[in-house]
Amino acid sequence: MSSTTNTTTIITEEGAKENELEGRQTPVFALTKRSTTSMIHTTTIKYPQWHNIVAGGVAGAGARLFTAPLDLVRIRAQLERKDIYPRPSIKNRMMNIYKAEGGIKALFRGNLAASYLWIGYTAVQFSVYGRINETLEDIRQEEEVFIQNQVRIQAQQEKSPSDAAAWRYQLTTIKLLANPTIVAFVSGAGAGLCATIATYPFDITRTIFAARGVVTQQQQLQKVHSTTTTTFRPPSTIVECAKSMYQIHGIRGFYAGAAPAVVQTIPYMGLNFAIYDFLITQGENDRSKSIGLSGYAGSISGATSKIIVYPLDTVKKRIQIQSVFGSASTTTVLYNYSGMWDCLATMIRTEGIQGLYRGLFPSVLKSTLGSGLSFTFFRTTKNLLENIHDY
Repeated sequence: MSSTTNTTTIITEEGAKENELEGRQTPVFALTKRSTTSMIHTTTIKYPQWHNIVAGGVAGAGARLFTAPLDLVRIRAQLERKDIYPRPSIKNRMMNIYKAEGGIKALFRGNLAASYLWIGYTAVQFSVYGRINETLEDIRQEEEVFIQNQVRIQAQQEKSPSDAAAWRYQLTTIKLLANPTIVAFVSGAGAGLCATIATYPFDITRTIFAARGVVTQQQQLQKVHSTTTTTFRPPSTIVECAKSMYQIHGIRGFYAGAAPAVVQTIPYMGLNFAIYDFLITQGENDRSKSIGLSGYAGSISGATSKIIVYPLDTVKKRIQIQSVFGSASTTTVLYNYSGMWDCLATMIRTEGIQGLYRGLFPSVLKSTLGSGLSFTFFRTTKNLLENIHDY
C-alpha cells in the first residue's frame, strides 16, 4: 500500500537526444525494465506525514464505533474457562450483557480506553507504515542508481565487475525491495510493533473493563457456595485502573502480556498489510485509491491474519487480566500464569487446543469489519486530504 507517495513517470525525447549529441549511451539495467532509448524523468509527489496521522485517527475512531460490541464479546469469550462459564452464542452473550449489566451502554464498556487505543494505534500505525515504506523505496532507488553507475563505469573501462559477491547482494536487495508485497509486510510489521508499544497500556485497560462483568458474575456465584465475604471491586475508571496496575506490578504492570502481544503483532500486521497490498495491486490499472476496493481488501486481510495469530491473542488477554485482578482472577476466571509459555502450555493441557481459539468467530467477524472499515475510512480521509493539498 503506497500511502504517502504518488509517482508519475514522463518519458521525453530530450534526454535521449542529449545523450546522442554527447556520444553517451543510456545504461542498460535489466531489473528496471525501462527503455534504453530515452531518458526517464520521474516526478514524485510526497504528501505531508500528518495526512497519515489524521487519516489513521479517523480510521481508528470510525472502526471502533461500529465494532465495540463484538470486541466486548470476543474478549469475554477469550477470558472464560469452559468448565466454569458456558459458551452462549454471540446473540445470547449480547442479550445477557444488555439485561444484566446496564443496557446498551454496557455493550460499549471500556469504550473510552478502547477509543484511545484504536485512534492512537491506527494513527501511529499508518504514519509509521508510510515512513518505513518511503525509506525502503529510497534504499531501493539508491541501490539501483549505484548499480547503474557501476554498469556504466565497467562498460567504459571494458571490464567485468570486480566484486561479484557485492553485486549479487545489491541485486538481491533490489529484487526484494522491488516486490511490493514484501515491502508491505516489512512496513506493516514495523508499524504494528511501534503502534503496539505506544498504545499498549490502553489495550490492557480495555481488556480489564471488558472483563468486569465476568469477574462480578463469578464472585456472585462464589458467595452462594462459600462462607467468605471478601469481594474484589474491579476498577471503574482509567485512573483507577492505572493506579491498580502500578500498585501491584509497578511500571511493568502497564506492559503485562507484552511478550505475546509483540510476537503476535509482527506477523499479524505484516500479513494484514501484505495481503491488503497484494489485493489492491492486482490488475493493470492503479486502484490503490479506490475506497470500495480498500474496504474489500482490508476485510479479507484482517480476517486472514487474525485467524493465523489468534492463539497468541488469547494468551495475551489472559495475562493482561492478571495485571489488575491479580489473585482474584485465580479464583474466578483464570489460572495464575507465570508467563506466556506457562499460559500457553496450561491452556493446552487443561482446555485443549480449542481453548486457544475460544471466541474465534466474534473475533474474526470483528476483525473483518474493523479492518475493512479502518482501511475504508483511512482511504476516504486520505483522498480528501490529498485532493485539498493538490487543489
